[in-house]
Amino acid sequence: MQFYAYGMDEKDELNFIDQFPFDDRHDFITGLNFCGIAVKIRFTNLLIKGIRRKISLSIVDTTSRVAVSSRQINVSVRKDEYAKDVYEYFPFEREEMKMGNSYKLVICDEGTSEKIAESVFHLFNGYELPHPALWYEVCNGGIRPAWEDSVYKSLRTSDGHDYYVQFNLVRKLLSISPLILPELELRLYYPDGQSIRSEFKEPMCIGEENYKDDVLTVEFPFTTNSMANGVFYAELLCMEYPMAGFAFDTVCDNDIRGRWFGPEIAPFEDVDSEIAADVLDRLLPERNSEDEEADEFEAALDRFISEELQKTGEEEQGEGGESKELYEEEEEWYNNDERVRKLDSSETAAKEDDEPELQATLDHLTGLRAVKEKLRVYERVVRFNQMRASKALPTSETPLHAMFLGSPGTGKTTVAKIIGKLLHQAGVLSKGHVVVRERSSLLGQFYNSESEKTLAAVEEAQGGILFIDEAYQLYQPNDARDPGKFVIESLLTTLADESKRDWMLVLAGYPEEMKQMLDMNPGLKSRIPESNIYTFEDFTESELMKIAENYLAGNSYTLAADARTALEERLKADYARRDKNFGNARYVINLIQTEILPAMAVRVINEGLSDDSSLTEIQAADIPAAPEKPAERRQRIGFGI
Repeated sequence: MQFYAYGMDEKDELNFIDQFPFDDRHDFITGLNFCGIAVKIRFTNLLIKGIRRKISLSIVDTTSRVAVSSRQINVSVRKDEYAKDVYEYFPFEREEMKMGNSYKLVICDEGTSEKIAESVFHLFNGYELPHPALWYEVCNGGIRPAWEDSVYKSLRTSDGHDYYVQFNLVRKLLSISPLILPELELRLYYPDGQSIRSEFKEPMCIGEENYKDDVLTVEFPFTTNSMANGVFYAELLCMEYPMAGFAFDTVCDNDIRGRWFGPEIAPFEDVDSEIAADVLDRLLPERNSEDEEADEFEAALDRFISEELQKTGEEEQGEGGESKELYEEEEEWYNNDERVRKLDSSETAAKEDDEPELQATLDHLTGLRAVKEKLRVYERVVRFNQMRASKALPTSETPLHAMFLGSPGTGKTTVAKIIGKLLHQAGVLSKGHVVVRERSSLLGQFYNSESEKTLAAVEEAQGGILFIDEAYQLYQPNDARDPGKFVIESLLTTLADESKRDWMLVLAGYPEEMKQMLDMNPGLKSRIPESNIYTFEDFTESELMKIAENYLAGNSYTLAADARTALEERLKADYARRDKNFGNARYVINLIQTEILPAMAVRVINEGLSDDSSLTEIQAADIPAAPEKPAERRQRIGFGI
């Protein structure tokens, strides 16, 4: 059985009811023009002897327990026919159907009074309820093999095996019966850009933890085939409105265990195979071989950072502590900075005169005002304890372990390296180096072997700092079997070891997710005091502009007056519409490298210019306008629509 809720503008087409867009949906959102329910019923001739029956069709309001409409029809299927589709419609006045109730179509054989089949459907009032995209809140999603409970972001699949696309969510629509869970549509877009599969599912609670947290699950099965492997896009919709989506790779080199959540699971504005692949390249670069060389963008970013650090000592003072130095998080920042190279030598590390040098390094970072202020206090506490210890006075233990909250590209790793130098100079840490890890590099090869890599990372960080980026990915409260919990348990065990005090743990990531992780792990919360939680704010529009100017100047480019105005407008527009994935300083360099400089190159070559001014001065025409925000709802049939 298939249903369709039709409106007044469609009732004249009932003679062509077989042309209605029947699919497997059973829930419908209706407007004031609701006019009735159309039904498509397929009768199958399984006995190969034909069918001649008188059938009754009844629509029952199961909430009120009353029949609202019924009729009798004659069904005839010849013995040489395998099946026959029968179309019927039930016109209703809107007042006859109670929106939000459950209805059931019951089919009976009039001759034997035997019930043949039944199917439930629901009608929802589109004028009284919130937007369908707000009926549920999606928590996370991923794919899982049929034979295990572990969830992956991407994995290398085996041909002919069954897998599931999975979304976890919580119910937000509280104005209707708690027994009614509006169904959801799951769409799977295949790598060929043409094939799409769609299923309608009612979410359900699976597992003890989900029942406790009121978490619902909806899954979509698919079978792998070597002819259709690659980058897929899975999407979750409610009443045709996209709620969530994620891309995944079935031919990756490395399995990436974990779930997509937060901004990673926002639905794509346009569904395209190339867009899906680009998103995965950005979010999951580790899914392919780790031996690949860094791309040109990363290499250029590293060169720029190194050159900027070399300039900091030449800048004039009196500008509020800000300079052309940037923000980012690569080792070359410090290895190429003369002032920090001095701090690496054991000879200068012991000198108190180097304290101002270390503070100057911090002051030369763009932005980060709140972080700088907290670090100034922290640095003075460390020095105060050092002075008391030098006079054999008792000292209180300085809390080491910290949490850095902020978006990508705001300098979290950079500040960690500065803290490492500070603590090494003060004698708190014996080396002061920083070891950077993330979820993928801490998970073991086998389930429950994560402690081996975690303990190895802690051992490598002895004397310095273990920096775990996007640490919230280790905390998956909706997956009891997620191996990230073993990483956290190993860290807690090591933190409790009194014999290992010569190291510092820094957990970094998005503020909301990190705070949730801390609140749900009392062991971590007890070892990271509020004073050691640093918030890295997004760069302001003026700071982004300064970053752009520094990059261009460092690469022998200048901005014409109108180009400067155009760039300021572009940065202002992009800043206003930024989300949690906004790359801050990294975004600025990416904008210059992938949009502005290519546009300049095309213009110069097309105009046949070769003078020095043309090769260095950026014009307003080279600054692309900010893209327009797409409409919220879209009709799509396949990739690229």
